[in-house]
Amino acid sequence: MEKTAQGNFVEILKQSLIEIPEGKIEFRGPTDGFVSVTFIEGEILLVESTWGTGNDELQKIYDWETGTCVIKDLTLEERKVLETKWQRPVILDAVKKETKAVISLDHSVKINTLLRDLKRKTLDLDAFLAEVQEKKYSGEARITTPKGRNQVLFYRGMPLVSSDRRAPTVREVHAIMDSPDATLNFYLLGDELAHAFLSVFQGEKVWQGLSVTVFHLDKMLGKLMEKNPTGHLCIHKGNGDRRYCFFFQGTPFGVYDLEKHWSPVDISTMWEDAQHVDYYLSGKIESFASTAGSMRSSTDFKDFLSPWNDLVEAIAKKLGKKPVEKSLQKSFGGSASYLAEGIKLQLTGEGNQSANDALKVFRERAIDFLKEMEVIVGRHWLNDQLQEFREKNGDVIERLSLIEVFSKKGG
Repeated sequence: MEKTAQGNFVEILKQSLIEIPEGKIEFRGPTDGFVSVTFIEGEILLVESTWGTGNDELQKIYDWETGTCVIKDLTLEERKVLETKWQRPVILDAVKKETKAVISLDHSVKINTLLRDLKRKTLDLDAFLAEVQEKKYSGEARITTPKGRNQVLFYRGMPLVSSDRRAPTVREVHAIMDSPDATLNFYLLGDELAHAFLSVFQGEKVWQGLSVTVFHLDKMLGKLMEKNPTGHLCIHKGNGDRRYCFFFQGTPFGVYDLEKHWSPVDISTMWEDAQHVDYYLSGKIESFASTAGSMRSSTDFKDFLSPWNDLVEAIAKKLGKKPVEKSLQKSFGGSASYLAEGIKLQLTGEGNQSANDALKVFRERAIDFLKEMEVIVGRHWLNDQLQEFREKNGDVIERLSLIEVFSKKGG
């Protein structure tokens, strides 16, 4: 049976769902195009249109409002199609722009770009990284070379994790970016979006490769947000593209095409041509920051021992090797963290924890060693040496919290 009806499309659909056990309604647009709705026992099972397939296509009948539609019986072939294209029932009154209602945003949050496709040779890299640290930027550094691409997530001015799942130091990031043929990008995300973006690097997998045909997409998103998650959905498109929907504590920031410089995507179209979805959660960023900070401290301190040994050698040239060696042994010789050979300090362990333990010991005992040197060699001369040492190593002294150790002696 087939019949034609004219009037308000939404009212016709509602009435058909109540009065007709099963069928298919083809709504004709004001120009070319149609939206086809297949239903059984009051439940919408399949929505197709000239432009695509999925529940979002129903929005068009709201936009068109009135017109002509054709109501048909289901054929055997159409029933077979339903077996492979099953969708959860649509709640008609909640269809209109449901995604936007859930996200509570008309547009994705715009991302500011500090560097965009900038060639390395045109950038003062030292000054740029110093600015990132000083202003505590949170964002993504993306470095592309002929060998491939590397990404580094910065959080409050410090590198947190890279695409190879390591926690790099600032020096290591500098080395990655300091390639003559590198193209550099830096996207300023802010703390909250950076926390959500962490789930791309080291996220907890909730599901992966879930077909969009097995759930009601907008309802699913709403349910997820009720749990106040921080993380992302990765929406895989039919052409191989990906779109990322990020959210922080249940508040979505929007949908982005990361391959196009974090360009925002119209939220209402986020499900168009979607094939399957991945869902990942971010861990507590404080624990990542603490771990990354610990790794950076251990690396910094291992490197710091070389200029420290140079300072001690300069004191030995002024004072003589024997008294310096004796004082160094007195201050550090009893520690399990150090091996004092002559006037040089060496770490007994190799791991990060050993280096951090040694740093704690150094903060306590280096002050006593320098005080003893002050008495022997003289305050004025030692302060000159310490001032020069601070000028050369000020950044690492600050990062390692050693400012008090190397401050001016005698007030």
